[in-house]
Amino acid sequence: MYDARFQRPKTSGRFSSLMDLYEQNYMLSRVLIPGLRELEGGVFRSRVPGCMTLELSDVVHSKYTSTFNLTYRFSSELRYAREPDLMLRLYHDARTCEVMSGLLSSRIQEDRRVRDLGDGYRLNRFVGKWLSYCGRQGHSFKGCRKESVDAIATPSGSFV
Repeated sequence: MYDARFQRPKTSGRFSSLMDLYEQNYMLSRVLIPGLRELEGGVFRSRVPGCMTLELSDVVHSKYTSTFNLTYRFSSELRYAREPDLMLRLYHDARTCEVMSGLLSSRIQEDRRVRDLGDGYRLNRFVGKWLSYCGRQGHSFKGCRKESVDAIATPSGSFV
């Protein structure tokens, strides 16, 4: 005989795991970008010798959230490529951070699907691993200054 009181919904474990990821991503992003609330618009870069330059841009604040893009930027002859190109949103009141959209190595722009826990888990797990990796490399936006768009390329046309 089936008794619903003793059966857990199949999504309960996945949802709690996703919320754990959101909390971990919040902590990792706050370590990487400690002064996020003071940053406004523009482009900010973290440079570590021997590592790729990490770029923070399009910072927008509201009362309880901060939304921004985080990426590595690669140069190519025709255009600048960004990968992974992730839009993240921090919820300061809930102390969580989630991926809103992202361009990963598959070259497909992935938007967050509100109802799809599997996709949410996959994208947010990637962000957690990437933020942790960036921190281990020594990246930080502490005390960084806004850079002009012209500072993206040097006079020779190569990426800085």
